[in-house]
Amino acid sequence: MAIIPYPAPARQQRVELQPFASALQTRSELTNARQTLDVGYSWWEASVTVATMELDAARAWRVFFGRVRGPVHSFRLPITSMPQHSGAFTVKAQGAGSGYSLVTDGWPASATPLLAGDYVTVGDQLMVLDTNVLTSSTGVATLAFHSPLRRVVADNTIIETRVPHLLAGLPQNAPALALTIEHLQDGFSFNVVEAY
Repeated sequence: MAIIPYPAPARQQRVELQPFASALQTRSELTNARQTLDVGYSWWEASVTVATMELDAARAWRVFFGRVRGPVHSFRLPITSMPQHSGAFTVKAQGAGSGYSLVTDGWPASATPLLAGDYVTVGDQLMVLDTNVLTSSTGVATLAFHSPLRRVVADNTIIETRVPHLLAGLPQNAPALALTIEHLQDGFSFNVVEAY
C-alpha cells in the first residue's frame, strides 16, 4: 500500500473530523445503570469538502483519485486550514515513548506554542493535545493525549506541529467528477477513514 501525494494547493473548504472511541457498554435491565469499559483505542473518520476549481486544478484531483485507486492506497490529509503556529522549529520525540504522553524536544524555550485541543501528528498518527504545551528553558515538553499512541514511538521521531495531517484512505471509490460548460469543476465532497 503506497502513500499518494495529496493535491497542492488542497482547495479544501472544510474538513469535518469525527473521533471514534473504542468502548464496550452494557446497561442493567433492572435499573438501566450503565457499565463501560474503555478499550483505549480510537480512530478518525472525516468528510472533506473541496471548492469549485478551474480545469488545471481539477486535473490534479483526477490524477490523485486515479492513483489512490479507491480504498487501495492512502494519503496525508491536511486537517488545518492554516498553520497552527508560525515557528520554524522541528519537534522530535526525546527517547522512545508510548501510551497517553510523549516527551519531546526542539520547541522554543519557555513558551506555550500549542494549546489543549490543538492537533499534532506523531509518526502518521493524528493526536489531540489534552493539555497546553509548556516548554522548559531547554525546549523540552511532555505532550499529553486523551487517547493512546498505537505503537511505541522511536527516539527522534518527527512530530508535525505546524500543519498536522491524518493518514487516511477512501472507504470506497472516489467521488464523481464532472466539468461544467464553463470548464469548471464543481465543488465536491468525499469521506475518508484513518489508515494504519
